[in-house]
Amino acid sequence: MNDEDPQAGSADPVPEIAKSVPSPPAQLLDPKTEATVDALLETVRHLLDEENSRDQSFNTRGVGLAGFVGIVVSLSTTLGHDALAADWGAPWKGIAVGLFAGALASLVGSVVVVVLRVLRPREAASLGIAEVEKYPLPEYIYAPKVMNQGSTMRGLIDALVIERSRAGSKATGLHWGYRLLLVGLACISILGFLLGLHDAKLIGVPHARRAIRPAAACTRTVGAECSAGHRPRVSRGRAISVRQPKRRSSREGR
Repeated sequence: MNDEDPQAGSADPVPEIAKSVPSPPAQLLDPKTEATVDALLETVRHLLDEENSRDQSFNTRGVGLAGFVGIVVSLSTTLGHDALAADWGAPWKGIAVGLFAGALASLVGSVVVVVLRVLRPREAASLGIAEVEKYPLPEYIYAPKVMNQGSTMRGLIDALVIERSRAGSKATGLHWGYRLLLVGLACISILGFLLGLHDAKLIGVPHARRAIRPAAACTRTVGAECSAGHRPRVSRGRAISVRQPKRRSSREGR
């Protein structure tokens, strides 16, 4: 029998695979280069953490703004009902309707902008899954540390660009949401001020004008005055003109 070691003729597969990977340049194996890449990678990760915190802050502000607008809309509906039911008279009726419509449009527009630009769900930005699936392969396992860190840093930078662009869009949405909210609050405040003046009978109340009318038309309310020789007579809230008989002079009697 030929007693041979079964492992004597077989080569270790790991070194064979490692040989297939091209040797890196000597500069990539320098400890100073590794320290520099470590610092850059840590900086990119720190920036990503800042963008994530900023994104969460925008989401929290958007939820708070949408809730506050909902409360304001419910209160403004009651104020609008009182304002529209009041007897304003021209031109205050049109002004009240315009202010109420402008307030509702601004508040609803604020909620729409916040939901579409801030609170709308979006895909998370991170390393590409196609690249992560290659990590178990020899080209990553036997590659130098600097090369793997560089590939990871490139994916993190791409994710950082996407997150920063989304943060800018959310910031713009919040700015417009706050502006529309201020416009709605201004319209509601002006409408409430005008309603207070109307309740105090300072605006929107038609003033009764005392007009002298002829005998044929002297059938108005009690406050109306008739022409000479006629006096109104009250009958069930209306004034009826009664012609007074003329007095004969002493000469006509003779």
